[in-house]
Amino acid sequence: MQMSGTFRSLPAAALLIWLPVAGLAQTGADQDGIGTAGDTAPSEATELTVASWGGAYSQSQDVAFFRPFQRETGIKINLVTHRGKLDTLKPAPASPSAAWDVVDLGFAAVERACRDGLLEAIDASELVSANGAAVDDDFLPGALHQCGVASVAWSSLIVFDRRAFKKGAPGKAEDLFDLKRFPGKRVLTKGPRYTLELALMADGVAPDDVYRTLSTEEGVTRAFAMLDRIKDQIVWSQASHEPLKLLKERKASMAVAFNGRAFNVIVGDNQPFGLVWDAQIYDLDFWAIPKAAARKQAARRFIAFATRPDRLAEQTRWFPYGPMRKSALALIGKHAEVNVDMSPYVPTVSSNFQRALKTDGIWWSEREADLKRRFADWLAGKPVSEPAAEPGQGRQ
Repeated sequence: MQMSGTFRSLPAAALLIWLPVAGLAQTGADQDGIGTAGDTAPSEATELTVASWGGAYSQSQDVAFFRPFQRETGIKINLVTHRGKLDTLKPAPASPSAAWDVVDLGFAAVERACRDGLLEAIDASELVSANGAAVDDDFLPGALHQCGVASVAWSSLIVFDRRAFKKGAPGKAEDLFDLKRFPGKRVLTKGPRYTLELALMADGVAPDDVYRTLSTEEGVTRAFAMLDRIKDQIVWSQASHEPLKLLKERKASMAVAFNGRAFNVIVGDNQPFGLVWDAQIYDLDFWAIPKAAARKQAARRFIAFATRPDRLAEQTRWFPYGPMRKSALALIGKHAEVNVDMSPYVPTVSSNFQRALKTDGIWWSEREADLKRRFADWLAGKPVSEPAAEPGQGRQ
């Protein structure tokens, strides 16, 4: 669910096993989700304040990054749960954002904050190499940004009920739109985002061409034409927990859901669901350093540690998000407390990543309002309205 005015909305997905957080200090947060930190000089840092998204996701970060970093360096991690307001990174007199040494951000946030001079530059040479390979070659495309380093990918994908398709399971995005071979209700997000991109990829558009195509009137028409095929069988979802709930209740045979939630339902609830990774739509989480950070040297040391292959692979033992390093993917094993191979549930594993689309938050910030209007017309059975004036050239 997209949240207005935020960096991005992280899909909530509880861990299968609750993670202990002993040893992780969580600061208090003010109305902007910012905590406070001590006045330790950068050269004598004994603690770092890390701003992340909280919940099970940050619990997995605690196990994979925070506590091991403290054991190795003696530097304590104080966790701040932020809400993703861009204003919190902007310098101001006595700004509490100076307490943030490292922050976990989505791609669109890194782009905007870097453009606005709110983040430190990070060079790949600061990172830890693996097996003698160049760092640039080991990270997956899009992971290395001027102002951040991607750690994981999370995605939206097609989930299906195996009980509904005993004669053959769906395996491609186009199968979602084939009611003859794969009958049943479909649960889709009630809005243009995710829905239009998926429709185009199901119609044969390559991931690299999706946003170029969707920027044209022909591309928009093509996406809605695909949705017309299944319109009478769509159940619309407005909350991230709904698609899998409807599958569990057998009120639909296929749904579009987030991969973390799908893992919990399949493994934790023992549901007979399968995954279609074709045409998955993913986003990235980046580690970044605010310009206002007081402990930049220690922050760089933390990012180098947290993006090591062994650390990224360790996080997958608790949470099925995808490491953005090839060497980390080779280290993925079983869940830490359940005898389940994690590779089938991780977005960036090679077999799952063959035809994947990285969502473009900047593109959506320019065009979403117009496409929401046109989506509402289509949903109401009206002719799809004409596009609004060309979006502004500046990236807001």
